[in-house]
Amino acid sequence: MAGLSILTIGFVAADRLSHLAPPPVVAKVMPEPSATGSIAVPKPVAPVAAVKAPPKIPNGFDTERLNALMRGDPILPPSKR
Repeated sequence: MAGLSILTIGFVAADRLSHLAPPPVVAKVMPEPSATGSIAVPKPVAPVAAVKAPPKIPNGFDTERLNALMRGDPILPPSKR
């Protein structure tokens, strides 16, 4: 039985050596797009001036009144009867 295994291994090794793998296909090296001019080099952009922020409360929203409502304080003072 051992002789058959060694004979099989020998035939497989001889077959592998007679049928070598082809050399790998080497891909062509492509040049950089910026070197060929297909991608334009970006031009430097001038810095944009900062826009001044609008006032915080242009509509007259009353934060103190909102806080009073959240606390549960009455909206109007008690009426005089």
